[in-house]
Amino acid sequence: MQWFWEMEHRHFDKFRYGLASLLVRRPHLRCHAKTAHWWAELVESYADALRFRDKLRAEGDPKKLIAEYEQLCSELEDELEGYFTAAGIDRS
Repeated sequence: MQWFWEMEHRHFDKFRYGLASLLVRRPHLRCHAKTAHWWAELVESYADALRFRDKLRAEGDPKKLIAEYEQLCSELEDELEGYFTAAGIDRS
């Protein structure tokens, strides 16, 4: 099973996953998707936080730790939204 994880991880595109997740949670930002590459590192950090939060949930880890990652994900969403809307007109 370890080889499957490594193969899946190797082909995982953090930027695409993070951006897609953000745009599902905040659909009013879709008009800004073309500028997302300006904040690629932050989008990838958001993807990492989402995946780790989901891993914690799946493993049944302590609710306090899960809540911390939920808060981190929310804060990253807020930060990305600020950058996206500051870069252009918010068309929501």
